[in-house]
Amino acid sequence: MPNGAQNKAINKTLRDTFGYTRLRAGQQEVIDSVLQKRDTLAVMPTGAGKSLCYQLPALHMPGTTVIVSPLIALMKDQVDKLAQAGVSAIEVNSTLTAREEKAALESIRNGETEMVFTTPERLTDPTFLDALRQNEIDLFVIDEAHCISQWGHDFRPAFLEISNAVDALGNPPVLALTATATSAVTEDIGRQLKRTLEVINTGIFRPNLHYRVVHATNDREKLEHILRLVQSLEGSGIVYTATVKNADLVYEALKDAGVEVGRYHGRLSAKERETTQDDFMADRCRVMVATNAFGLGIDKPDLRFVVHYQVPGTLEAYYQESGRAGRDGKPARCILIYDTRDKRVQQFFLGGRYPTRDDVVHAYEALLAADAQSQPIPYAQLEAQTPDVAGNKLKVGLKLMKDAGYLKQDRNLRYRIVNPDVKAEDLLHLADEYGKKSEADREKLERMIFYAQSAFCRWRVLLEYFEGAEDFDRCGTCDNCLHPPELKPVKKSRLPRWARRAPLGAVSQYKAGDRVRVPRYGEGRVESATAEQVEIGFPDGKKRQFLCAYVELA
Repeated sequence: MPNGAQNKAINKTLRDTFGYTRLRAGQQEVIDSVLQKRDTLAVMPTGAGKSLCYQLPALHMPGTTVIVSPLIALMKDQVDKLAQAGVSAIEVNSTLTAREEKAALESIRNGETEMVFTTPERLTDPTFLDALRQNEIDLFVIDEAHCISQWGHDFRPAFLEISNAVDALGNPPVLALTATATSAVTEDIGRQLKRTLEVINTGIFRPNLHYRVVHATNDREKLEHILRLVQSLEGSGIVYTATVKNADLVYEALKDAGVEVGRYHGRLSAKERETTQDDFMADRCRVMVATNAFGLGIDKPDLRFVVHYQVPGTLEAYYQESGRAGRDGKPARCILIYDTRDKRVQQFFLGGRYPTRDDVVHAYEALLAADAQSQPIPYAQLEAQTPDVAGNKLKVGLKLMKDAGYLKQDRNLRYRIVNPDVKAEDLLHLADEYGKKSEADREKLERMIFYAQSAFCRWRVLLEYFEGAEDFDRCGTCDNCLHPPELKPVKKSRLPRWARRAPLGAVSQYKAGDRVRVPRYGEGRVESATAEQVEIGFPDGKKRQFLCAYVELA
């Protein structure tokens, strides 16, 4: 534990530099772990103050802190806020001019900055690594750490190089941060980093977020819903789409309706994205229409709503994006517009995401052709030699061969073959094993669809997926809690395993003849009941079925 003098100094920095009088739940535990130089994984909900968990201790450690972030927008936001607080921080990414990058690297070499924000791609640059090595690296931070896991919802192959970069920088303590991590993802993050992590999980439940699903059957209905919702909801918010095409479509529709709206996606220029982000942060536009390229790590605590125009591919992605609302703790709306056709969009994204057998074989052949048995080969050379293999697939293929012991990387992250006796069937087996991940991703998509179609409490579905919900009944604020949907008969065989909730032999808490009440429908009498649902007869002569969670004795 930090000593009394150190705690006093930290509290002074918390107050004088960052303007806070106390830490939030979970922050102290993470900061203590960092100051004790433990490798740590912090799973904390959006709005819990993850950034402070490295910024505060970094100012009380002797060297430079490196923060790896997946999106440049996040870096810009953090660097700007640190500058306002009087803390020296630099970003090194593709937006810098040659002159700006040269000045940044010189500043890093001279030890003139407390924190360096960069992308995982930059960690493969030997010149950048050499600049970092000129000073002690006291902490290596991985923000949005689920991106490092091959089982995470936003896996990015560039993150596979992080473990090697940490080694090349002298093995400083690691702090990995994320808002979403199932047990499988948590384990995989440690495995990819090759470290035993102390896991600090503060839970995901945020009672101020009110979830709702709005159903639509065609594009016209979806646009009508968006216009109605945005015009009726107060405050600023984000509308997420799954594609650039739909981002432009929704943007134009809202703009034509007189809404102060901006848009953000990867096909806009860097200048356009920067200007739009600045306008949104300064409340010069009320609504941002964006793909998932926007919002990661953006510190705008007063977002009152997040609407999804299309269903995301996983519950992790949905929670991550919807959780950007209400970071100030005040009530916020999280609304999904669900059209069954949107599932096809996500299925399309899943297709072609994984390296094929041919991709892995071509990557190995490129290594042989470059004589990687006798000399190390940089990634850029391999990429140039394999034009038919997409960059992400090449990175995954190389990682698979490295994990299998066929390759090694030196401190400059160049590749060398260390097992020249690899057979073609060995490479095919690697590709086939990795292909099993596609099955897991299809299961994740089905869980997202279950959420959209479910009659259960929305928060309960989320909690059961991430951490279990044994002690959680219902939130009382989502659409299903406020307006319990009438259950339609469903064949038992159609229910997935994870949707069957009652244990064998469970007994219903209601019996025929009980007088009960259901919000919206009023009082009625129980006709029949199981451990999960109740059939009720109402004074209008109709019989309706409900989940037990929405029924109470009158």
